[in-house]
Amino acid sequence: MGVFLKRKDKFALISVSNKKNLQDFANFLKENNFHIVSTGGTKEYLENKGFKITSVSELIDFPEILGGRVKTLHPNIHAGILARENDSDLLEELNIKRIDLVVVNFYPFEEIIKDETNKLDDVIENIDIGGPTMVRAAAKNYINCSVITDFKDYEEFAKNYKDNDGELTLEFRKRLSIKAFQSVAHYDSCISNYLSMKAEKTKFPSRIFYSFIKEKDLRYGENSHQSASIYSNAFSDYGTLISSRILQGKEISFNNVVDSETAIKCAISFKEPSCVIVKHANPCGVSVANNSKTAYSNAYLCDPTSAFGGVIAFNSKINASVIEEIYKNQFVEIILAPEIDKNALDIAKSKEKVRLIEYDKDYKSKESDEFEIKTIQNGILLQTPDNKIQPNKYKIVTKKKPTEEEIESLFFAWNVCKFVKSNAIVFANNKNTVGIGAGQMSRVDSTNIAISKAKAEGLELDKCVMASDGFFPFTDSIDIAAQIGVKAIIQPGGSINDQEIIETAEKYNISMIFTNVRHFKH
Repeated sequence: MGVFLKRKDKFALISVSNKKNLQDFANFLKENNFHIVSTGGTKEYLENKGFKITSVSELIDFPEILGGRVKTLHPNIHAGILARENDSDLLEELNIKRIDLVVVNFYPFEEIIKDETNKLDDVIENIDIGGPTMVRAAAKNYINCSVITDFKDYEEFAKNYKDNDGELTLEFRKRLSIKAFQSVAHYDSCISNYLSMKAEKTKFPSRIFYSFIKEKDLRYGENSHQSASIYSNAFSDYGTLISSRILQGKEISFNNVVDSETAIKCAISFKEPSCVIVKHANPCGVSVANNSKTAYSNAYLCDPTSAFGGVIAFNSKINASVIEEIYKNQFVEIILAPEIDKNALDIAKSKEKVRLIEYDKDYKSKESDEFEIKTIQNGILLQTPDNKIQPNKYKIVTKKKPTEEEIESLFFAWNVCKFVKSNAIVFANNKNTVGIGAGQMSRVDSTNIAISKAKAEGLELDKCVMASDGFFPFTDSIDIAAQIGVKAIIQPGGSINDQEIIETAEKYNISMIFTNVRHFKH
């Protein structure tokens, strides 16, 4: 076992859509006496580069048919791929060439379905049949036939071949085989998901498949006795924290990832320069201002106690003055921004353990086909993202109308509410949070916590606005809001006590907006 590549006549069958680095790899095969067999666009590409190519049709003495739908689906191809060492006599008797290496990547189905102008017929024609069939055969017979499905493996293949005197280690062939099966599984999952959603006309078909790629092991999970890893969604090219760049500091942990995700998503939900400080997956200070430094200073003032050891995210470039202000005020775990200038990096080095991360600029909230996933025992929950703010669709339910300035502050607070664990109450003034109550079983408790935090920091609550992620079941929170001078409230509405809530607001001369949208977060 393991001498097959040392044969005098070696055959490599190549059929790839992605031709990156193919010319260099074909040169390696040529230098090591491989006969290259190919068809269609790959054959034409290699011949144009000066390679002598044997066509599949020539090898099997059978033409391509059905407009190219059938090229490699032939017993002579699959017998050549699946043959074991003790099948040599039969291959010779039937004049079948043993294929030692299969190099295949599939028709770009995922790219085709991203283009919404493509009709179903176009999509169907880009479902690869011959490629996955050959890959499965070669992966099954990895002891006798190697398979490459990723151009990134060309270099390692060549190195392993050279290091082992014209042979490949069994361990390496097995690794390529596993990767090949994973490639086929991912490809089939993508096709199945797309066709299921089309046929059933829903984002939630009767069966759905996910494909995740391991990026790295984390130091530990939510607690030090838990193991954890981070995976990327292979179906998505949506900008993520995974593809961000750590410019300084140690690797981020499980909890760092969760906090950073909340911080970035909240920060980028605003158009103007913003800063969000997060602790234990909840914002504890948010501000929108003319520049990042002012936004940070205002966000920090909301709750300096909770900001200690927090994660800070910006939605715009930060400079040295921002880093200086943060370092002067607090201990910080992570600072995230789409861009961090060189002077800021130089200043940041004074505290080398602080993680500085540039996240992808295309990391943005948008209506999309992405799902949010929550795990349950022996299952998962899927939902579309909570992207509904609708600042132009609301109903003023009180006789007193909020001012334009109050409306801006109300929708600022309403947006922040979306990122705070329920029950969520947010007090704000001039696009700055002044009190946040999060994660309480009772809405009135969240109201009292938000107020107590603001008072503890000496923040002015008079004339602020109030946002609630869910409706008010009783008037108690409105009574409390009136006592501290709240001038306007935004909430979804929908309680059986709505009329009583409205009447209470009018009694206190508080304007109230119903959004008809709820922002629960669990």
